[in-house]
Amino acid sequence: MRKPFIDLSTDAVGRGRDHWRVSIWFQTYGFAPVHDHLLVGAYPLDADDVGALADQSVVRVLNLVEDSEYDRGRRFLVEAALRSHGIDEHRMRLTDFGRLPADRLEIAVDEVVGWMREGVTSYVHCRAGWQRSAAVAAGAVAVHDGIDIEAALDYVQRRKPSADPLPHQRRDLHVWWEARRRERAG
Repeated sequence: MRKPFIDLSTDAVGRGRDHWRVSIWFQTYGFAPVHDHLLVGAYPLDADDVGALADQSVVRVLNLVEDSEYDRGRRFLVEAALRSHGIDEHRMRLTDFGRLPADRLEIAVDEVVGWMREGVTSYVHCRAGWQRSAAVAAGAVAVHDGIDIEAALDYVQRRKPSADPLPHQRRDLHVWWEARRRERAG
């Protein structure tokens, strides 16, 4: 019998078709649903972590992690597990603790919003699920629901309390949001 997945950031226990013994990293940083069909969290490191995502009916992943953030051989394991579960992975590398360029945010948010509109259960992740992925998820929620970016950040953080982009990433998100708003208005 496998141990149930525990998201220590929200004290939620995932109980679905199967129970997964996930990596210590995934157990510590976890993931959480932040909107209908949208989950945000840490990067999966092995087949059991990916199995926990499959258990949540995830079929698409937006991976914001750079290859250098993976230990040697981990990417291969994750790619194989994603394939075996039929999960489609899209990559957009954003630097950990780095800036969030407006053009990259636009592409990532548009992709996630498209998935949300399709009703496809998706998972957006960075390394710990706290910063890059939270920013992209907030952008997607703002666009999808037609709400202000700060309200979207609060919305995401209420559902995943550890979701907290760095101050410079919040500024980048606000700059992107204002530019998007002006472009749409003008």
